Amino acid sequence: AWQGEGPPVQVEGLTLTDRTFEVPLDHSGAIPGTIKVFAREVVATSKYPPDETLPCLVFFQGGPGFESPRPTESSGWIQTACERFRVLLLDQRGTGQSTAITAAGMSKMGDAEVQARYLSFFRADSIVRDAELIRQALLPKGVKWTTLGQSYGG
Repeated sequence: AWQGEGPPVQVEGLTLTDRTFEVPLDHSGAIPGTIKVFAREVVATSKYPPDETLPCLVFFQGGPGFESPRPTESSGWIQTACERFRVLLLDQRGTGQSTAITAAGMSKMGDAEVQARYLSFFRADSIVRDAELIRQALLPKGVKWTTLGQSYGG
């Protein structure tokens, strides 16, 4: 579910909007609880605000396990992508501004078995389910998006 968004920020040639989504910790529903997933929407300033005809591209940073890039200008692949898409830079669960996995937090969870169970919810299959929930929240029903992954081993 969509949690909220920050005010748009402009950097050289781009308009950035930070978004936060609340997603289930366990997509099967067996374990209760939610976590937050952060995404930054990047749109060429000339196309802002985007309308529903501007297709969406979601970017999965390598790993998995790393936050998405933080563009400070319109250059490189972001510039090229923004010519045709609004780009969604997803901080996968456990990374960046999404609900983090930290040593301090893990140590408060109990024994190694409990910790391992918690970490099992941060695999690529959960990341894909998060992305699908985000797609459904952002895009009209039935609209697909394009995916791009950089060194995404999963």
